[in-house]
Amino acid sequence: MTLFTTFVGATSGILLQLYSNGVRKLPYLRQPWLLPTFAIIGGYVGHKYPKLEAELREDVNQIRARRGLGPLRDGQSMPDVDFSKLMKTEE
Repeated sequence: MTLFTTFVGATSGILLQLYSNGVRKLPYLRQPWLLPTFAIIGGYVGHKYPKLEAELREDVNQIRARRGLGPLRDGQSMPDVDFSKLMKTEE
């Protein structure tokens, strides 16, 4: 997962620089050293994102435990809602 998020972050950094030059109607490679710079910064942010997300989930679970609520699991935004009941239609 970390390799994927690093790649996505690096790609986002490159695209951000290309978009910035395009909006200002400059040549895309006007300052070519900024492309690898933004790629490195984006890759670093993408590499750190899963760890940050796990730490935040752990903090939320501690707060929920103090309030007597169940913990959040990976990818779960609303832990007390059964989505299968919400999707059923009454006939």
